[in-house]
Amino acid sequence: MFVKETGGPVDALWPLVSGVAVLMGRQSNRKDTRMKSVTMYRANVRKLKRHPNAIRADRAAQALAYYRVAALREPGVSVDTVLSDFLSDLRHFCDRVHLHLAKLDRMAHRNYLTEKYSR
Repeated sequence: MFVKETGGPVDALWPLVSGVAVLMGRQSNRKDTRMKSVTMYRANVRKLKRHPNAIRADRAAQALAYYRVAALREPGVSVDTVLSDFLSDLRHFCDRVHLHLAKLDRMAHRNYLTEKYSR
């Protein structure tokens, strides 16, 4: 998601646009009574299966894209800056709710290694 960016709030709106496209496709499945024809919409035909780690990385990219627009309100900042600000905000959150971020990070790292090297 960070490879090709529009440089504006459009990055955060793509899930909404995608959802509208799906709904429009579902509408096209309905019979048109004037022409007596049916338009078939088959969204899942030949859909490639993606590796779970690719799906996880995409989820993180979506969260950072949302954070960039919603929290920072700076659509042109680099991924490094966004990630650094997000991590510092996580530290503030952990302080507020009395969680130990280093302990959580160690658990997350173990989960990451398990997910990365499992086949």
